[in-house]
Amino acid sequence: MGRPEEPLERDGSPVREFAFWLRDLRRRSGLTYDQLGKNAHYATSTVQAATAGQRLPTLRVTQAFVKACGGDADQWREYWTQVRRALDRGAPTGAGRSIEPAWARTAMTTTLPLPEPARSDLPEEPAGDGWFFESFSALLRLEADPVEAIEFRRVVATTDDIAELVTSLSVPRPPQDSGAERDLQSELLYGGSLERRLQPYDSFFQNVIVLPRPLRNGERHEYAIRHRIPAGQNMTSHYAHVPYRRSDRFDLRVRFGAKSAPREVWALRDAPTAVIYARQPTAEILVPDRFGELEVSFEKLRPGLGYGISWR
Repeated sequence: MGRPEEPLERDGSPVREFAFWLRDLRRRSGLTYDQLGKNAHYATSTVQAATAGQRLPTLRVTQAFVKACGGDADQWREYWTQVRRALDRGAPTGAGRSIEPAWARTAMTTTLPLPEPARSDLPEEPAGDGWFFESFSALLRLEADPVEAIEFRRVVATTDDIAELVTSLSVPRPPQDSGAERDLQSELLYGGSLERRLQPYDSFFQNVIVLPRPLRNGERHEYAIRHRIPAGQNMTSHYAHVPYRRSDRFDLRVRFGAKSAPREVWALRDAPTAVIYARQPTAEILVPDRFGELEVSFEKLRPGLGYGISWR
């Protein structure tokens, strides 16, 4: 019989993140480690070691693990290859800090038609899937019960016939949190219709938002959406926008409340995943006002890096 699963602290390192996602895949499959070992044709100790976060499992073990759990073999092969390259001795320093699995790469979105601007007003857009973020502003209410984030976004279409947008959000577990599955309550306030809600992995949520009408190349669209953390579910001590496409501006206002401001708050700016989870100040220290509020803004965000705040 397999050993009880040891807690795994997510420190942002590629190997720990890989182990976290393997655990998440196993948990969602409903298999015990004993059942997983039998289905994968490996010893229980071998599949447990793959999720320990001490070293990267071999590709063969990973593929057997993923197949037994019904995961996407191609996505996992790509993810394993990226992590393996980052661990090579000749890899640049910090090469593994921004690695994300394919299922975590869908950036948030949504939208509302405004007059089409002249084409000369549109900056160049790299190859993508037809739109980019012109602006994103958010109000994070940590003094509210339940905690909520109200987000306002404006996107610009770079091709015709954009009929829907897939939004995604990560709600990671705080360290040592091994309780019930993560949940998130989302409500589209305006800008389309929230048609489908998916939770492909334990901490990731996807919403499919159908637009009032398809957007044409150059059209802008706005939306507002409210996310709430269910009562009793803990929240990690950071809020970050990590774009995986062009994102021109991000404005964040946070309300801690006059009586519950944290001991220390700092900005996350150009922060790799490892820096976000290190929970150590790496950018400017922020001081809430006497009502427990603060604001921070970012421009020309770099894809794959985090922008926002962290506190303790």
